Amino acid sequence: MDREPIVVAFSGGRTSGYMSYWIKRYLSHLYEPIFVYANTGLEHEKTLEFIDKVDKHLELNLIWVEAKVYHNERKACGYNLVSYETASRNGEPFEEVIKKYGLPNQNFLHCTRELKNNPIKAWKQDNGYKDSRIALGIRYDEFRRVKARPDAIYPLATISKTTKEDILKYWSKQPFDLEIEEHYGNCVSCYKKSDKKLKMIADENPNYFDFFIDMENKYETIKPKDGEDKRIIFRNYRTAYEVKNNLKLPDNIMDIDECAEECGSVIMEDKEWLMIYVI
Repeated sequence: MDREPIVVAFSGGRTSGYMSYWIKRYLSHLYEPIFVYANTGLEHEKTLEFIDKVDKHLELNLIWVEAKVYHNERKACGYNLVSYETASRNGEPFEEVIKKYGLPNQNFLHCTRELKNNPIKAWKQDNGYKDSRIALGIRYDEFRRVKARPDAIYPLATISKTTKEDILKYWSKQPFDLEIEEHYGNCVSCYKKSDKKLKMIADENPNYFDFFIDMENKYETIKPKDGEDKRIIFRNYRTAYEVKNNLKLPDNIMDIDECAEECGSVIMEDKEWLMIYVI
């Protein structure tokens, strides 16, 4: 029988790397997997190295895309095709998105939408996969992140029931691994990360906040929230400069971490559908 094409979203972390392996090994009789990675330009260099190694080791034929911003048009981001060698390393796609939509924060979540979701969506449409479902790397032990969508499957959460321990065991047996600590994953200084993670990064590599400091200086007055004269990126109305310099936080601030490996995979565009796709 004909296999169903399915787009596999490889975020660049251990979990989505394992998902790529697992789908190719165990679901290839059902699916024709197409592996896609959306680069924001703010990933750690070791993340990009890991992505390239996984691609070659598993023979994924990975497609690298970056956001293509249509300034002065009411049009969502498209995509530019790049590669490991040509992928942006200095936040170039991110800045283009900020120029049009303003700074991202908890009230304005357009960075995931325009840097990851829409470029992949545009690539799918241009290449004959408009109606194909997407596989997202959410594990069984983080099932709370799963939001059932008719256009997505979560194979590690709903089929293989894979946990973080399983993921680490798999990579411990491979000839390479992701050579960064967990708090550096995704966009290194992401505002969705917990205060604990942000403080660790600021203590170890404060320069990772310089991009967002520059963005706030350039674009803080673009489309502020009603009643405000500027946008601030981090929680509790803190600037990137404040986070970088570790200003003391009130004791009652919750240590929230919303930075999943599959950034944006739990955002619903319409409504929550009362179903989970399983095989």
